[in-house]
Amino acid sequence: MENQNDSNATRKTVDKKHPFVRLKRKARLTYLKILRIDDPPERIARGAAIGVAMGVLPTFGLGIILSIAAAFILRANKAASVLGSFIMNPITSPFFWTASLVTGSLLTGEDYSTIYAKISKNGIMTGALDTYMVFLAGNIIVTAATTFASYYLIKGAIIRHRRNKEKKRARKLAGL
Repeated sequence: MENQNDSNATRKTVDKKHPFVRLKRKARLTYLKILRIDDPPERIARGAAIGVAMGVLPTFGLGIILSIAAAFILRANKAASVLGSFIMNPITSPFFWTASLVTGSLLTGEDYSTIYAKISKNGIMTGALDTYMVFLAGNIIVTAATTFASYYLIKGAIIRHRRNKEKKRARKLAGL
């Protein structure tokens, strides 16, 4: 029995160190932090959506600062805007960049394979300069879609969380 507990402890330690496990735990923690903010759901969702927008837009490292400023101007929750800006990270960045290039190539009529070839041939910086307008056109659409989706998903999640919490509290009071 003792040997089995040792192997479970070892497995838990190894699992915690795996990058996907850490990412999942961090995403869950961020989700729970957003749900537990004490503010109206609309204001929290607005802040998170602003953060998502600043995270997806090419803000060159200024996403958090810009999200706080926009949250202040639009009277949104500033903590939620910071948490929402964490959507852009080394794991999600390639997805958003690819989605922006593909969407931009569809909008502008540029062939995606030509854009990819320019970036592969000239390097990321030179190739990106050549295709920046295509990327930006697609990024505006991707940003708008993720911003609106995050607003409604987060607002709904907060409302459901609070409703379930209230039902749980009512059941607990009824049981006493």
